[in-house]
Amino acid sequence: MPVPARRIIAAAAMCGAVIAAMTLALAGCAPSPLAGGQNRAAEDAAASTPNATPDPVVHAQADTVAVSGLVVTIGDSIMAGLGLEPDEAWPRLVARDAATDVVNLSCSGAGFTIVGDCGDDYAALIKQAIAMNPDVVVVQSSDNDVDSTHDDIDRATRDAIDELHAALPSARLIGIGTLWQLDGDEPEAIGWSSDALQNAMDADGGVFVSIGQPLRGRPELLQWDGEHPNAEGQIVLRDAVEAAFADAGVVL
Repeated sequence: MPVPARRIIAAAAMCGAVIAAMTLALAGCAPSPLAGGQNRAAEDAAASTPNATPDPVVHAQADTVAVSGLVVTIGDSIMAGLGLEPDEAWPRLVARDAATDVVNLSCSGAGFTIVGDCGDDYAALIKQAIAMNPDVVVVQSSDNDVDSTHDDIDRATRDAIDELHAALPSARLIGIGTLWQLDGDEPEAIGWSSDALQNAMDADGGVFVSIGQPLRGRPELLQWDGEHPNAEGQIVLRDAVEAAFADAGVVL
């Protein structure tokens, strides 16, 4: 649910110089193969807990598809890594493992139906992504849409993904379901937002994956607010996303 100051941009400036700087930063992150590496082993050890991450639910094409080139990610403050260094957010961790370039457009407070602290909603972020002509666009639905109606969420999601597909017909589109870490019952809108994104991805030839709620009931993986992942929580999200991508046959 929207909370002031809960969303930040991990890599929001869209001028050419900033994009180039992010690419150089990724090149210096000492990427390692998915199978291991010293840094990966250290992270996995730090993130290990007695609780197992739920198996991801995958709605995807069966064939394995290898993609390459620029990857753009669009999400909220969880994807941005609120309260952490930009390199600690799971998109940058995935980029390092896959040795690929990622621009993270995640925006504090944004969703398909709501404008975030950056002054943009997802539709505006998608326009920024289109301008970069990426090979892959990853979009994660957000609990920031929790106060919107089912119809509004569905309409805004379909319109945004349709625009993305029309502008980038050759790009690989990947959707990820909404996360919810807070205590208490999960609002209906969490399911609505995930369903809307799945339907939009299915309609436009994309892939949708649900990683479940791997941080729910695991306060040791969350920051003081009980919602945003700490560094270890971001590692758990990285592992869940990579597993879901592998099961969906997507290789970055």
